[in-house]
Amino acid sequence: MSAAQKLCVVLFLVLSSCNKFSSNDSTTTQDPSSGITSSTNQTVGIYPHKIDFYIPSGATSAIVFLHGGGGKKEGIEYSLGFKTTNTTTSYVLTSSAQTWLANNHVMAVFPQGQNVTGNNWTWSNYVMISGADDVAFLQALVTSIKANYPSVTKVYLAGHSNGGMMANRMWCESPSTFDGYAALAGPPSVHLDASSDHPCAPSTVKPFISIVGDRDRVLATTNNMAAATWTINSNLVTEPSAWYDASPTVLNDKLYYSVRTNLKCATTPATPTVSGQVTTYGDCSGSLKLMIIASTGTALNPTGGDHCLGSASDVSLPCLTNLAGDTGLDLKTEIFNFLKNF
Repeated sequence: MSAAQKLCVVLFLVLSSCNKFSSNDSTTTQDPSSGITSSTNQTVGIYPHKIDFYIPSGATSAIVFLHGGGGKKEGIEYSLGFKTTNTTTSYVLTSSAQTWLANNHVMAVFPQGQNVTGNNWTWSNYVMISGADDVAFLQALVTSIKANYPSVTKVYLAGHSNGGMMANRMWCESPSTFDGYAALAGPPSVHLDASSDHPCAPSTVKPFISIVGDRDRVLATTNNMAAATWTINSNLVTEPSAWYDASPTVLNDKLYYSVRTNLKCATTPATPTVSGQVTTYGDCSGSLKLMIIASTGTALNPTGGDHCLGSASDVSLPCLTNLAGDTGLDLKTEIFNFLKNF
């Protein structure tokens, strides 16, 4: 074998290994009744991010869910109704999650964000800093999913809070990586504004759904739904090295929707529909969607429209309630029902 042929073999083996999932503390089990395979704490290539996969038989699409700043993958798995607990030692799925995964033929993927200090587990999205190349990691993750699960033809990205802010960065800077995007209480950083240092100029404008509350105590949306920007609750900015700016600021998701519609189909948003607490915008042949959840109740005892996911009894400060409130919305279903069309 010539030197050139040996080099080709080595390169082939290296590239092949980069597409495989592996980890010293990973586990893979299959539930015999549901057929769901749970593969937890996997890694891909050179990246340190641990990843949990919940895979139904015959999965044809996958959603990668990104947790919020200071969070863990197990936390968003629990708050979206996938896991029975939010611990890092148990990965038992709820019966409703097993049914949801199987009926929708969708793989749920939960990577763990990284940190530069303390418990600030997050993503590098121009709001926070993870210390990792999260764009390259997500690109490698999609490549590996498609290589290992050839029946999966569509891969989507959804995130909560800082995870949603990372979804916005990918939508702007690496749009072709995913087939569609979603953000729950996760608007884009001000650094993605057209006049800023990382102006959003996607090479292709992919479908996007955003869901945000009008009394969000992390994004400080209360009485600020007409403001150009929202400033992150200063009580959360305890480790300056984990934040991109001393006073982290994001773009108003409601106003930024007009930017999306202009980028996607050179138009302005149509008149929204209102149903109870929920105001819904839909434009560009249904490829863009914005849902604003209004809070009801009193200032000290509100219902819905806040930042946190899960049930209202599970929220932690600064949240006083959750995002969905009494709307009856299952947020993962709202995301999937939108994304599955693309």
